[in-house]
Parts: sequence; structure tokens; C-alpha cells
Amino acid sequence: MSFKTFLLGAVAVASCLAAGAAAETPWTHDASDNAIGRIYYYERSNTDGSLDERITISRRDATHIEVYKENGLCRNASVVRAELDLDTLSAPVITGGQLQPGAEIMDFAFLELNEAGDQMDLLVQLPNMEIRNESEIGHAHWVLFDFDFASFTVATPHLDAPRDGFDFGMALVWADPSSPDPFFWMGGLQAQYVGATEHLGVQSDQYRLTGSALDHDLATGDEGQLWLGAEEGHIVDIVMPAPSHPGYTDYRLRLLDISDGGEAEWTALLTAHFEGCE
Repeated sequence: MSFKTFLLGAVAVASCLAAGAAAETPWTHDASDNAIGRIYYYERSNTDGSLDERITISRRDATHIEVYKENGLCRNASVVRAELDLDTLSAPVITGGQLQPGAEIMDFAFLELNEAGDQMDLLVQLPNMEIRNESEIGHAHWVLFDFDFASFTVATPHLDAPRDGFDFGMALVWADPSSPDPFFWMGGLQAQYVGATEHLGVQSDQYRLTGSALDHDLATGDEGQLWLGAEEGHIVDIVMPAPSHPGYTDYRLRLLDISDGGEAEWTALLTAHFEGCE
């Protein structure tokens, strides 16, 4: 066999392997599923409804989302922004900030994926201290748990055949200054289709969530539940037997409303947070 023949054969094999790997992933970006300008209104709480907080997600454009988190007007609130990688539908750049009057944002937390794509680096700049940490990223399709599945709810509409089941990974920033490891890889989760149902007034597909992400000290159980909208694929409800923030015992994120109000509604929402406050 000549070297040229060997080389051509090797290229062909590599191409087949690459094509096979691409075909195996259930996540494929389709611009028609982006819902640009859409705003998702959620509520996060413990599963018993306590410690409720509004989590509002804006799909700014194909590669940018913003999340507004508040538990009452005139109180401290945060705005977290993320850049999406359309190949993985995950967020390699996440920036956390504190909302200011006039819809201004003061950034203080910065997460960024390294060039190798296997580690996320964290920098938090507080008035009296600076926190640096890193976490491995063990799955191409992953979410930051304390980002409240914001990247996930804009990614799941791009699942090719969600009822066949799918998997993803989770990392967590544990915002406790006393924690020796404030940023860590939780592990993976597998979503197994359970059936079609009406849930919170929405025709939904229900999934059972299991995996290594629930095998740690924070977990209170080994199984979560997920409901995705049957028509458009976003999160309708998700229940996890683990907390995403200190002070919580477990986790629920349920859909309250959806709007296509776009930039005007989003700016008005952020601006109104401190209007008329003393």
C-alpha cells in the first residue's frame, strides 16, 4: 500500500468517525428554534415553595442571553449575562453583575472556558476580597446549576429527538465564602422520557433525571423531574433533590409566563426595579 493510499484511507476513516460523532449528539442548533426576543418568566424556590425568587430570562440574540434575578422590587437584584456556543449550546462565558438604578449593571463575577474546553475559570471581585477558582468541565453539553438552567431552556428546543432521551453535565458555583471549593463539577445527568402530560397548564413531555450529578453531599435524593414544552421545547418545570444556593434545601424552577416583548420589555423590566424606591 502506498503512503498516498494509506493517507487517503486515514482521512476517510477520520471523516466517518467525525460524522458518526456528530450524528450521535442529540443537540443540533437550528436558527428557527432560537426565539430571539423571547422573555421567560420563572420562579425558583425550594420544592415546598419557600425562598421564592423570580428568575427572568431574555434571549437577546442567537448567542447572548441575560437573566434578571430578584425577590422584590427595590431590593438587591442581579443580572447575569452569558454567551452561547452554538456548537455545544452551552455557555463558555458567563458574567454576573449587580443591578443598579437606570438598568445599569455592575459586574463582579466572571467565568470563562479555557482554550482546551475542559476547564471553567472563576473570578469573583468583592469589595474586600477576590476569589479565584476553577472547575473541570466533563461534558460538551453542560449547564451552570446556579445560573438556573438559563442556558438549558434556550438549548432544549434544539434537541433533535428529545423523547429518545439525552444527557448533559452540571457545574455549580457554591456562593459560600467559607467553602474550600466554591466552584466544582457536579457530574452528569441522563434524561429519560416518561410520557406526555399537561403540566402547569402546558402540554409537556416529562423526563426522569438521574446520574452522578446527584451523587454528592448536597443531594437529598437520587432522582429529579423535568417537564419540557411539547411544542417549543423550553423548560416548563424542573425539580432537583439538591440546592443551587446556600440556604436552600432543594430546587424547583417553574414557568410563570412567556412574552415576546423583546428589548423594550426587557429594558423596562430592569429599569422599573428601582423606580420610586427611597
